Amino acid sequence: MLTPIYVCHAAALLLQTNPLSLQWLPLPDSTKTHLRSGYDYNDGNYDSGNLIRVEPAGMSFSNVQSAWVLFEQQGPGVITSIWFTGKNKQGQAHMGGRLNFYFDGEPRPRLSGQLPDWLEKNPVLPAGLAEKSSGGWICYAPIYFAKSLKITLEDHGDRFTHRKNGRGETIPHIYHQFSHQRLPALVTSTTAESWSQTPLWEDAWPPLPPPQTVLLPTGRSVAVYESQGPGILEMLRLDFEAADAAAMKLQVEADGMATVNMSVREFWGFNRAQRPQARFRSLLMGVDESGAYYSRWPMPCRKSLRISLENPGRPVEVQVQGRFRQGWPQPELYYFRAARITDRTEKGRDIILLETEGRGHYVGCILELANATLEGDDRFYVDGEGFPPAWHGTGTEDYFRCGWYFHGGALTRPLYGLLDNSIPKIAYRFHLADRINFTNRVKIGFEHGHHNEYLGSYSGTVFWYAARQPAE
Repeated sequence: MLTPIYVCHAAALLLQTNPLSLQWLPLPDSTKTHLRSGYDYNDGNYDSGNLIRVEPAGMSFSNVQSAWVLFEQQGPGVITSIWFTGKNKQGQAHMGGRLNFYFDGEPRPRLSGQLPDWLEKNPVLPAGLAEKSSGGWICYAPIYFAKSLKITLEDHGDRFTHRKNGRGETIPHIYHQFSHQRLPALVTSTTAESWSQTPLWEDAWPPLPPPQTVLLPTGRSVAVYESQGPGILEMLRLDFEAADAAAMKLQVEADGMATVNMSVREFWGFNRAQRPQARFRSLLMGVDESGAYYSRWPMPCRKSLRISLENPGRPVEVQVQGRFRQGWPQPELYYFRAARITDRTEKGRDIILLETEGRGHYVGCILELANATLEGDDRFYVDGEGFPPAWHGTGTEDYFRCGWYFHGGALTRPLYGLLDNSIPKIAYRFHLADRINFTNRVKIGFEHGHHNEYLGSYSGTVFWYAARQPAE
C-alpha cells in the first residue's frame, strides 16, 4: 500500500525563501528529514569519526594530505543544520581544518572556510546563525543543492585524538551531524552571495495589545484568553507579577479539542522559585526580562481558541496579552500540541518522548537530564521505518546542540539551550527547518544502554503539530 503524500506548496516555498520563519510551523509537509551523523554502525557508543570515506582512496585518515568525506547526497536537497565537536590530542574540545562544500559535481569548493572561525565569526552569515555553543559548533543557515553536494574536511593536520570504533577500525575523534531533506522540486544551489541573504530569526516582535487583568480565584478554571476563528494565536504573554504560578494548570483548547493540559511549570519546563538562576529566552517560548512567561508557538483554530488557568493557591491577578491573526491562510493547518514526557528506563528499550499516529511533525522538547543519561543517542522512527532510522544522532547533549556534557555551561539561544548549571540539567531544543515530518506515525526517543545505564524516570515536555484525528 502506498503512503499518501501531503505536500503543502506554502511549506515548500517558505523552506526555500524563509526557512527560519515561525509561520510554517503549522503547515503540512511530508518531506522526510534525515540526519547524517557519525553514529556507531554497530549500535555501540563509538559515535565519532565514522566517516563516509577518506580521499584519495587508500590514504589513511591520519595523513595530513587526506580529505575526510563527512556528507554526500544527491539533489535536489537542503542541509537545514550543521553541528560539530571533537577532541584534540591534549584532550580538549576541538574543531579544526578546512570545511569544503562541492556543489553539483564542481571540481572546486564553492563554499570553504577554516574551522572553527568559519562557524564562530563568518562574515558572510548574519550573526547568530553560526556560532560556538557549550562544547560544540553549529550552523542554522540552510544550504541548498540542485544536483549533489559533497562536504569534506581537509587541512585537519591530524590534530584529533585517535580511537577505535565498534569494528576495531582506528578513527578520528570528530563528531558531526547534518540534518537534511531531499526536496520534491528543483532548487538553486547556494552561493556565498545567496547565503549572506539568509533571513535571520523573527525576533522583532510587533507590539502586543494592552494587557487585560484577569482575577484567578482559588480552585476554579478561568478563561484568560479567548478568540473566535478562523485564525492563529501568534503570541501569548502571561505576567503573574508577584504570584508563584508554577502549580497553576494551563489548558489550551482549539476548536473544542484539548491540545495542552499541564501546569505552568511543566509547559515552560522549570520552576522559577526552585531555580532562580535559570534563563530561558528562546525564539519560541521562555521567560522575559520582566519575569513574564511568553509563548510564540503558532496555535491555529478554525472556530475558537480558549486558554484557561486553574489556580490552586490564594486568589491572584494575571496580566494577559495575546496577538491573534485572523484568517485561515492555507487549505489545512496542523494543530499545536504539547504533552508531558513521563517514561522510565527499561533494559533494551529506547526512552520514548513521543509516540503518536496520524500526520504531523515533531518540533522539539524540554528535558530534565541526569549526567548518566547523556550518552543516549537520539533515534527518531518515522512512518514505521526499521533500524537504523533516518534520524540517528550521536548523544543526548549533542542533540541539544552542545557537547562534552555541556562543557561551557548554561546558555539560552533561539533554538537550543541549557537553562542553568544546576542538577538535574534542563535543556531544550526546537526545530524549524529541521522539523521531523511524519505521514502516519512517529516514535521520538533516546537510546538507553551503551554507557547510558541510568535507572529512573525521564521527565520533560514534548511539542508537535498534528492533524485532527477522527476521534477528536
